[in-house]
Amino acid sequence: MSTHTVVVGAGAIGCVYGWRLSHNAEVMTVCRSNYDIVNQEGFAIDSEKWGEGVFRPARVFRTTEEAAQVEYDYVIVTMKALPDVYDVSEIIRPVVTVGKTSIVLIQNGLGVEEPILTAYPANPLLSVVAYIASSQTVPGKIKMMSAENLIMAEYRQPNVDGEQQKNRLHELFLKGDVSMKVVPDIEEPRWQKLILIAGIASTCVATNLDTSGVTTFAPSAELFRNVMRDIVAVADAYGYKYDKEKEVEIMFKRVASLNAYKPSMYLDFTRNQPMEVEVILGTALRRAKQKNVHVPYLETMYAVCSALNSNKQGKL
Repeated sequence: MSTHTVVVGAGAIGCVYGWRLSHNAEVMTVCRSNYDIVNQEGFAIDSEKWGEGVFRPARVFRTTEEAAQVEYDYVIVTMKALPDVYDVSEIIRPVVTVGKTSIVLIQNGLGVEEPILTAYPANPLLSVVAYIASSQTVPGKIKMMSAENLIMAEYRQPNVDGEQQKNRLHELFLKGDVSMKVVPDIEEPRWQKLILIAGIASTCVATNLDTSGVTTFAPSAELFRNVMRDIVAVADAYGYKYDKEKEVEIMFKRVASLNAYKPSMYLDFTRNQPMEVEVILGTALRRAKQKNVHVPYLETMYAVCSALNSNKQGKL
């Protein structure tokens, strides 16, 4: 029996993983700005890992209301996490069957699970951290750089056992040649990725430089490192221990190896679109304050990026 899956927010990340799942499952997509081209031609994907391919979803919908005519085993959310703009739990409600549909969050940042836990206490929740450099250059055309890696954990809820659904999804991803591992606690990899993305995304936005510019210009390179150090300090306060300088240098070298890459937050900034400031910087800052952790660089970057974000949205 086919596994029915819908990807909500089929952009640069969602279409890549929808493509890989489509080899062994029936995958549908909810597309907004790229609906017309995807509905007609599918996604044209150029990937360093898998080569060139075309992903033609089984069905393409404009909204989750349209997509509600199918009952789904998995709803994969790859929308940007923008709690200050919209409520993901309400957007996906039409495609969630209570007690059946597993909700899969492939999103950046901290605390993205909390609204889903509250809204869907009877549904399995799978939280995924993605390491992938992919961008939609024009609607329907995707460029994916280098390798990719997913880390997944079941986000435990009382009286909900998602073990079988987690294992099935893991199997489907592996069959699609996706690099994926399952861990018991997603918070640790979320903190670890946050060290990277909070540092580089905020520095790119604040300096208006891509990754090559940030890492080769000494002042911005040091700023990048200092924001990462602050994130490590907050993670440490919550029991996630890292060798600070070793971790910072590993992340720095990873970013420096990318050729003029523009992180998604920086792309949103250049396109005058809402940025994921709250989940990438704001939640970490609020958690730092709860533990009385001094994070001057994180606090400054949050102030700068949130002001730019609010200004772009016409809130200032």
